[in-house]
Amino acid sequence: MSSLKTNFVYKSLLTVSTFLISFITFPYITRTLGVENIGIVNFVDNLTNYFLLFASMGISILGVREIASVAKDKELRSKVFFNLLGLNLLFTTAVLIIYILSIVFIPYLSQYKELLYIGTAKILFTSLLIEWFFSGLEEFRYITIRSIAIKLVYVGAVFIFIKTPNDYILYFAFTVGSVVLNAIINLLYARQFVIYKFTKLISIHYIKNNITLGIYLLLNSTYSTFNVVFLGFVAGNIQVGYYTTAFKLYSIVLAFFSSFTTVMLPRMNALISQNDKNNFNRLVSHSFSLMYSICIPLILFSTIMASDIIYVIAGKGYEKAIIPMMIIMPTVFMVGLSQILAVQIITPLKKDKILLSASLIGALFGLGLNICLVPYFLSIGTAITLLCSETIVCFVYIIYILRHKIVSFHSNLIVKNLFYSSPSVLVYLLSTIFINNHFLSLVIGGGFGLALWFLISYNVSNSPIRLIIKNKQLV
Repeated sequence: MSSLKTNFVYKSLLTVSTFLISFITFPYITRTLGVENIGIVNFVDNLTNYFLLFASMGISILGVREIASVAKDKELRSKVFFNLLGLNLLFTTAVLIIYILSIVFIPYLSQYKELLYIGTAKILFTSLLIEWFFSGLEEFRYITIRSIAIKLVYVGAVFIFIKTPNDYILYFAFTVGSVVLNAIINLLYARQFVIYKFTKLISIHYIKNNITLGIYLLLNSTYSTFNVVFLGFVAGNIQVGYYTTAFKLYSIVLAFFSSFTTVMLPRMNALISQNDKNNFNRLVSHSFSLMYSICIPLILFSTIMASDIIYVIAGKGYEKAIIPMMIIMPTVFMVGLSQILAVQIITPLKKDKILLSASLIGALFGLGLNICLVPYFLSIGTAITLLCSETIVCFVYIIYILRHKIVSFHSNLIVKNLFYSSPSVLVYLLSTIFINNHFLSLVIGGGFGLALWFLISYNVSNSPIRLIIKNKQLV
C-alpha cells in the first residue's frame, strides 16, 4: 500500500495538470466559441451530468468504500467489483431510456439534440469508467499517468480542430471522447486486479446503500449541477456562460484540496475496518490543519484578484463573471470543511443517514433560493445560492460532529492562517490598484503574494506546509 504522501503527490500532480490544461485551453475556447456557445455547451454538459447522477447514484462513494475494505482479497474483491459494476449498469440503462425520451418529447431540449445525443456516450461510458475501483485500491499513480496522457491528447485535438464558433459541437464531442477513452483503458487495466466472472454482475446486495448515497449526491446537485440547468431555463445561455466561467475557476481552486480528500477516503475506510481509532483521529486532525492552510490563502487570492483572473483566463466579454466569482470563492472553505466531515469521517463510519439529512436540508434551501433569486439576479443569484447552500450543509455536519464529540476542529488555526496570509492580501490589493495591466497584475501581484504566503507558512513551526516538505506528515 502506497503512503498517503505518495498518493497525495500523484493526485496533486493530476490536479496541477488539470489546472495547467484548463489554463491553456480555456482562454482559447472562450475566445473561439464565444459566450453564447460556451453557455450552450455548459448547459448541455450540466444537463447530461444531472442525468448521470441518477445513473451513477452513490457508486463513487460506495465503490471506494467497499473496494477499500476488501482490497487484500482478490476473490472477494472480484465479487464486490462485479456486483457494483452490474448495479451501476442497471441504473445507467434505465436512465439512458429516460434521457433519450426527454430529447425526443421535450421541445426545449430538441433544439440541442445533436449535443444531447453525444451526451449518451458520456452517460454509458461513465458507468464503465470504474474510477471508484482504482481509488479504492489506492492506484493513484495509474490514475494520474493515464489521465494526464489522455488530457494531452484532448488538448492537441482542441487546438488542431476547434477553429470557429460553429465547432462547439465538435468541442463537446472531444470532451465526451476523453471519458470514452478513459473507460476503455480502465476496463482493460482492471483485468490485472480482478477475476472476470460476469455471472456475478447481478446482485441486489448494495442497492439500498447505493440509493441512499445516490439521493445524497442528487440532493447536493440541487445547488451545484442543477443550478446551471435552472439558470439556463430562466436566464438563457449567456448567463450560463458567465456563471460557469466563474464556477470553473472555483472548481480548479477546490480541486487542490479535493485531491487530498480523495486519497484519504480509502485509507480512512481501512482504518475503520481495522478499528484503529488513534490513527483515524490523527489523520483527521492533519486534514483540518492542511485544509485551513491551503483553502484560506487560495480563497483570499482568487477573491481579491477575481477581475484580473477573469480577464486573463476568459478575456473580454466575460466581465459579468467577476462578481459571481467573488461570491463563489468563499464556498471553497465550506466545501473543504464539508469534505473532511462527510468523506473522511461520516462516510467511513457508515452514517449515511446524516449525509442524506444534510443534503436534503441544503437542497430545499438551495431550491428556494434558486426560485427567489435567479429570476432577478441571474448568474449572481446562482452564485449566492451555491454559497448559502454549501454553508447550510457544512453547519449540519458541524452540529452532528460536535454533538457526538467525534473530533476537534482546532478553529484557532483559522485565525492563525488568516494572520499568515495578511501580508499577501496587502500585495494583492496593491497590485490591483497600481498595476493597470491585468496580466502583469496577476503575474506580479499574485505570484509575489503567493510566494510570500509560502515563505511565511514554511517558517512557522509545525505548519502543515513545513511538515509535508520535511516528510513529517501524512506518513
